[in-house]
Amino acid sequence: MARRKRDQAPTSSGDDDTADESFRMSASDESSGGYDTELTDPDPGPREPVDLHLGYEDPADETDEDLAEVDPDFGGSPKTRVHRKRVESRWKRYCAVKARAPGADPKWIDPRQAVRQASANDVYRFFNYSLGKLERGKDGRKLKGTHCESSLTTDWKYFHGYYKRATGNVMSQEMRHELKPGMRKLADKFGLKDQVRQNIPVYIEDMIPFNETILKTREKRFHLGLQRLLLCFYNMLATFTVNRESAILNLQYKDLLLSVQRNPHGGPPVPCVDFRPEFIKKNLGMKKLNTFILPEIIYGMSLVYSPHVFLFGFLFHADAFENPNLRSLEDVRRLFPEDGCQEIQLPLKREMDDHYIFCKVQAKGGKVQILRDTPMSAATLDSQLKSVSEIHGFKNPLYSHQFRYGGGKMLDESGFVSQAQMNVVMNHSNPGTFLRYYRVRLHPGLQQIMTGREPDEKFDRALTSASRERDERRPRYLTDADKASVEQSPEVQEAISARERLAGLYHRTRDPALVPVLRERQREVMNTRQRLRYKLRLKVREEFSRKQALIDINRQLSGAAAHDDGSQRPPRIEFDLPLPLIHLLGKLLAVPTSDSLEDEWRRRNEAAEGVTEYCGFVEGGPLRGRPARIGSPDEAPLQDDPPRRIGQEEQPPPISARALPKPKRLDCFQCGKQYSDHQGVRRHFRSVHLNDRSCDPCGLPLDSEMHLRSHAARTHSLCT
Repeated sequence: MARRKRDQAPTSSGDDDTADESFRMSASDESSGGYDTELTDPDPGPREPVDLHLGYEDPADETDEDLAEVDPDFGGSPKTRVHRKRVESRWKRYCAVKARAPGADPKWIDPRQAVRQASANDVYRFFNYSLGKLERGKDGRKLKGTHCESSLTTDWKYFHGYYKRATGNVMSQEMRHELKPGMRKLADKFGLKDQVRQNIPVYIEDMIPFNETILKTREKRFHLGLQRLLLCFYNMLATFTVNRESAILNLQYKDLLLSVQRNPHGGPPVPCVDFRPEFIKKNLGMKKLNTFILPEIIYGMSLVYSPHVFLFGFLFHADAFENPNLRSLEDVRRLFPEDGCQEIQLPLKREMDDHYIFCKVQAKGGKVQILRDTPMSAATLDSQLKSVSEIHGFKNPLYSHQFRYGGGKMLDESGFVSQAQMNVVMNHSNPGTFLRYYRVRLHPGLQQIMTGREPDEKFDRALTSASRERDERRPRYLTDADKASVEQSPEVQEAISARERLAGLYHRTRDPALVPVLRERQREVMNTRQRLRYKLRLKVREEFSRKQALIDINRQLSGAAAHDDGSQRPPRIEFDLPLPLIHLLGKLLAVPTSDSLEDEWRRRNEAAEGVTEYCGFVEGGPLRGRPARIGSPDEAPLQDDPPRRIGQEEQPPPISARALPKPKRLDCFQCGKQYSDHQGVRRHFRSVHLNDRSCDPCGLPLDSEMHLRSHAARTHSLCT
């Protein structure tokens, strides 16, 4: 068939655009009437590159680091890094022990080479050594040991990660299969518990009385009133946002959005706070940030658990609002969104964006400082929660994940939150994380369901929460008899004997080389005593419920007086509340006088004002040591019989008995300030006078803090 003729288009060897026109395939092309063009030879050489950025030249590769210089733990959790280094340190110690053995394999000289050539038996013997032989850790401290299979599994996980980094490959399937029965054998050999800790939840009905205890107690003191209020505020955010401890403690002012919202129901405007925590645990799969929006709830919320009252009080104390006319919560309530707007924002100062809500407070040089650019540490928060938990009567210390247990249970059972949304709220990539770690394993409502009754949600919470085992009578301290039993324990007596033998040798020879060894023996005695006391204290608190139940049963069945009158309560130290704290409690615990919205606003405004005022109150710092115990009337006095040592007539007297105790002073020898107890004098001297370099009563210049402490103890009977 003949080719259909098309109109010949004009060609030009030097016009690329014309050549491009000849390859158009559109049917409406004007040149569609000609013949198809013939193929042309390609250009003999490469075309010159077109410089789109005239005058720019790509820089040379002068980067200052390689991939090998990047820390393998970069971007990971600090706790993960600590656990990983702990396992690596134990492996290095194990290799050093094996290398010292006669006829040792040369591979043990280098720990990384040893792990590359390690067999399944080597790994098994390493874990056997760590569980059964290793007793001391960093700086010679006694290890607390491994008690649960989950801890052994965690150590195995981090060791496998160390093995993978050292060898470049995962452990072979055969080697892991060979080690599996060995790990089960070790768990059985050392009696490791196979059950994890009970995930007991807390609910808002548990935490409102807990916050009241924080506000009322003087057994736990702080440097500044702000610290007491921040502890209450942490409990609120942990309850309402179900966030992790690290996410809440790292909240900054830039993570807040404060506004006044138009009420869609036609009522007055509503103050609202948006929280957007940026410090989240990213290795679980959820990396996108959540925003938790908390509009103010007017009725039905106790003021001691109202986040808006506390947060606005903190912000007014910090002078954080950019508009200087906002000075109180009453000023905020006078605001309303403009026509056509849903909200009016309350901007904070830009220079305070990097300030932390849960900031660090410290006492230095006798003055209390608020370090707003430094967050409160997790250890500080945990210590405060532990102390208040014991004062409140909880059997076990409250820890932050209990808020996630309770909040997760409520979200799971509410019916208003889907599974996908709950994963987003709790930062879980899949429901398996919640089922494995957060789903409460207490089931009180099955009987009602099986009998066709409605579950009693309020009673179910009472049966599963931490308040079930609450008892304010639970002892916080050991009695004198308990301490005496610890002193008579073989472990303490052995440490004391070793110290006294060394002290006798030093007394005879006066060898200066024995001084650091003697100090180490003294530290060993103190650490052993404190460790056994701590262990006994946990045992006493654990067994209290059972023993006290027998006492209460006998008393009630015998017709004795009920416990409600307080006659059976153990005597406790009563502290006078300072006037600023009384004023604050009066504002936060005030009950509504009417159903009027204006009266409720006034009550909340006054409470926020009380929070602002108490933030700057100096409480005096934490109590040092155990407070003096008030003995009960029927308690017989104990006789202090010191333990008799063998060969006492041949040994020098113990260090503690070589000097007669001097009466404890109740005044400061530097400034003459009087205190009701000796602990108050010590606390005052440590916070105010440690920077002094002279003794005013003696007119004696002192070179350093060490000389000042020594002079205060030797001359003025004040040990600091």
